[in-house]
Amino acid sequence: MDKLTQALYFRHGCKKFDETKKIDPAEIEYILDAGRLSPSAYGLEPWHFVVVDSPKIKSELSEVCFKQEQVTSCSHYVIVLYRKSNSFSLQSEYFRKAIARTLPDPEDQNSIDVMCQSRLNFYENGLASGLTMNHSLEMQAYLACANMLTAAAYHNIDSCALGGFQHDGVIKILENHIPSFSGENFGVALCLAFGYRINEPKPKIRWPLKDITTYLSE
Repeated sequence: MDKLTQALYFRHGCKKFDETKKIDPAEIEYILDAGRLSPSAYGLEPWHFVVVDSPKIKSELSEVCFKQEQVTSCSHYVIVLYRKSNSFSLQSEYFRKAIARTLPDPEDQNSIDVMCQSRLNFYENGLASGLTMNHSLEMQAYLACANMLTAAAYHNIDSCALGGFQHDGVIKILENHIPSFSGENFGVALCLAFGYRINEPKPKIRWPLKDITTYLSE
């Protein structure tokens, strides 16, 4: 079994972490970098990672995460945000910078305008029925989450992805602690708890590959 497969089997939704063990800062950066290097539509990278290792703030977050034990017992709690659609307009500084860096001449404002409009046209006309730009941006953040969970497991660090939280409550806590942060510009995709297991997990249960795969071949 290669190391990647070992990591995939190692990873599980850890519900309780060993509070005496803390993750080294270099390891946290390794995990975050896996998120940074994740794919995104048109390379727009519509995410931002808030890393919480303060026991006080983790305790506050626990109150809006239904008091799940992993929130306070983990070493680091990562709130994965996605940029909302108002960050992607022809006038958006973030959007224009993201597009400019992909162009032969990053100072060519006309080319930036054309490419930005092309990307906006897709979000306005190319998404599945009922899917909004905000939904698409949020789903892209899940790609970064998956890579961070796998990267942690690759280094024998446990994790748990939490979708059970009061969105507005998490936003309010971030606004209280980060003066420049606004829920008008960001939404919460997932929260990721990282640390070291205190109990061994149950054997992994998955459907056999043959039951979830269909091949279309000549």
